[in-house]
Amino acid sequence: MVKEITNAFGRLFYRIEYRRDLDIIDAVWFKSASKMDLQQAMITGLEVHQQTRCAYRLNDNTEFSGPWAEAVPWIEEVWLPRVCETGLKYLAHIARPGSFGETAGEVLSIGKAASFLEIRLFTNRKDALQWLQAKQLSNTQ
Repeated sequence: MVKEITNAFGRLFYRIEYRRDLDIIDAVWFKSASKMDLQQAMITGLEVHQQTRCAYRLNDNTEFSGPWAEAVPWIEEVWLPRVCETGLKYLAHIARPGSFGETAGEVLSIGKAASFLEIRLFTNRKDALQWLQAKQLSNTQ
């Protein structure tokens, strides 16, 4: 299951996929998007979580430069409680050092979101995937 969202200019800025082979939801953000675009993408992502009930999410912001700071309150107050109801428990957040994505991830990891799920910040996909796989392994033992 793959869903892609484009911005008002028709440019792809969000791709989300349930990776059955890894049992993770892989969300990748590209370029930039408005706050409204971000909310639309997050709602689409919520639908994927509702359909899969997957506990593990990889959120890759390495290629994104959008206004995350504006969206964090909405994410914490609206989106996170709803997505956690679907069973999300672990979020690996990847961002470039010094980027908006890194700042947003830091805010989420110490804010209200931390009471809903376990969030870990990364700078690359390899380490993020290894952490999610370790969580999966520890949850099956």
